[in-house]
Amino acid sequence: MKALAGLRKFAVPVLRTTIFCLFFSFLTIDLMAETWKAKELRRAWEEAAWRFGPLRVQPLIIIRDAGYDSNIYYHPQAVSDFWLTAGPGAYAYLMFKKRVIVRVFESRQYVYFFKTERERTWNNYFNGDVSLSFNRILLTVGGAWNNARERWNTEIDIRPRRIEKRGNLSLLYQRSYRVSFEVTASLADYLYESLEYNSVNIGERLSHLENLFSGKLYYRLNPRIQFFLEGEFARYDFRSELSPGDSRSQAVYSGFEFSPAGRIRGRLRLGYKNFDSLEEGRPDYRGLVGDTSISWALMRPLVLRASYQRDVNFSVWSQNPFYVGNGWSTGASVYMFRRRIRLDYNYSRLRNDYPLDAVPGSEPRKDFYTLNSVALYIRIKKTVGFGISGGLWSRKINVFDWDVRKKFLGANLTYEF
Repeated sequence: MKALAGLRKFAVPVLRTTIFCLFFSFLTIDLMAETWKAKELRRAWEEAAWRFGPLRVQPLIIIRDAGYDSNIYYHPQAVSDFWLTAGPGAYAYLMFKKRVIVRVFESRQYVYFFKTERERTWNNYFNGDVSLSFNRILLTVGGAWNNARERWNTEIDIRPRRIEKRGNLSLLYQRSYRVSFEVTASLADYLYESLEYNSVNIGERLSHLENLFSGKLYYRLNPRIQFFLEGEFARYDFRSELSPGDSRSQAVYSGFEFSPAGRIRGRLRLGYKNFDSLEEGRPDYRGLVGDTSISWALMRPLVLRASYQRDVNFSVWSQNPFYVGNGWSTGASVYMFRRRIRLDYNYSRLRNDYPLDAVPGSEPRKDFYTLNSVALYIRIKKTVGFGISGGLWSRKINVFDWDVRKKFLGANLTYEF
């Protein structure tokens, strides 16, 4: 009930704002300029493959994974299986008078395991938004509804079903070519299925409501690089009174965003977070956070990649309300035969740190992960490649004295060749 009341309080003002802006947009004069985000939306509309007047559709055939996994549960008692995740998808764009842009994504995917029948499932992913462009202002109202069974983090080795309902509202004001401001408010409801995992009910422990508000300043250095400074406030209210997760956080981020048309692509984002548990006696977190992923076309046939992620994640283990995931990866791609073939290599390391001891006097839990993978991609179309990949994965957990390994070999389809 608390989650539904929160969604209602969020939805009513958003709906009123949307109706007003839609009405106002048709009363104003023709568009004289547009923000950089509006240009990106218009470019996506223009480049979509199928055209039906103002409606444009970009169809997708999604093959996320298909192959063999020697340890599908990441456990010392390994269970191996062949599996496939595939299904159709599409982006749809609808534009009115260059000032109202509707964007929708829908994909329904089937997860098939050859032997492990209980892991077979349908997943559905849907999100969309309406953007209204008023000269220097872009107002966007959107939402998402996702219903899927996945391995949601590196702590839970099974695949619980999660239903995500999300609504968001953002306002971008572009003061000049170089300077723009954006504010965003969002409300998300995460509902996990009632499933026992190591004597913990996942639904009771993790189902929660998330309120987030952020403000962002952009400063464009050149057409392909812009600097940003971001502040964020979030509150997390858990459905079950027995869950230790109720908390709030404040964070400040800074970094650079790079255009997908440049030699450097992606985002560099680092910051500092204060994470406060609202239940007395629970641990807090103060420290570095990051969400960075960059690729660099160093030379014509060579692309280098690097990523770094560090953040607080809600936990189901013992009395720990959260753990801190700290991971980095590096890799390279080599293009051959006029970019018809691509060779990939990736190396990743991850460490999960828990703040509390499982048993008084013992050391806190730490998980260590390592991944080595290689892949071969063959171009099918301009931006589409079919790939075959394989690799080795390992995990060590200090408190369990675990040393788990697995091998995998698979195929997938990529849309950024």
